[in-house]
Amino acid sequence: MHMREKEMNLMFTLLRILGMIIGSTLCAIAINGFLVPHHLLSGGVSGIAILLNASFGVKIGLVVLIVNIPLFLMSYKKLDKDFTVYSFFNMFIFSMMLLLTADISKNVGVDDIILSAVFGGIINGVGMGITFKSKCSQGGTDIVATYVKKKWNANLGTTLMISNVFIVSLGSLVFGAEKAMYTLISMYVAYQVVDRIQIMLDKKKSIMIISDKSEEISNQIMAKIGRGVTFLQGEGGYSKTSQKVIYTIISSKELPRIIEIVDSVDECAFMSVNEATEVKGRGFKESYI
Repeated sequence: MHMREKEMNLMFTLLRILGMIIGSTLCAIAINGFLVPHHLLSGGVSGIAILLNASFGVKIGLVVLIVNIPLFLMSYKKLDKDFTVYSFFNMFIFSMMLLLTADISKNVGVDDIILSAVFGGIINGVGMGITFKSKCSQGGTDIVATYVKKKWNANLGTTLMISNVFIVSLGSLVFGAEKAMYTLISMYVAYQVVDRIQIMLDKKKSIMIISDKSEEISNQIMAKIGRGVTFLQGEGGYSKTSQKVIYTIISSKELPRIIEIVDSVDECAFMSVNEATEVKGRGFKESYI
């Protein structure tokens, strides 16, 4: 059992690193391939780096690396240590990807600024979403947004959008108001995608089952799926008979098996399925972000 747990932890770590690489690569492609050629900004430190690149020719990846260091020192004190260490590692990956994709606009860029804003935002949002689901960030305002979500449970996308208004304002002084407006479109698209991915990749279902064979159904759920169940005491509104109601939380992919179990035991059972946005407890890894 101990070896099995070590294997699972190793697999989780490898998937986490893979998510960091994929997320950072997508964000770098979005920035260098779609945003930079049209003088559009991305959020946070990347946006500041684009401004400095346009004004002084400083490498974007280098700016991201330097500006993030004091922010990570703050994160180490205020946030989870594991989150900070992985985010710091991911920041290096992101910086390297920005440097490696510096000329990618020659291959993937488009001339239309609206298409660049929309598709740059989509790709950037997917990259950020995957990065967040890998339980780390790219630093900068991501750290601020993570702290706000942890403290007040605010949406990441909304928090990031608000925190970047100041950067867009600076961008309007350098690139003009029109570019700033296109930037807002790109950011809005990106952060909408971030919020969707946060929900999509972490879907859980809360299940309530009412049946005369609740004991048998619950035993099969525990034996075949490995999920715990709780009995709630119910009473029929019309019959006034006492009845056990099964309550359990499962992942979305386990729902077909639950339905199969219930149908095989009691075709007349009543089952209610609802989305569970956040789940914490045995059998579920805590979603730090």
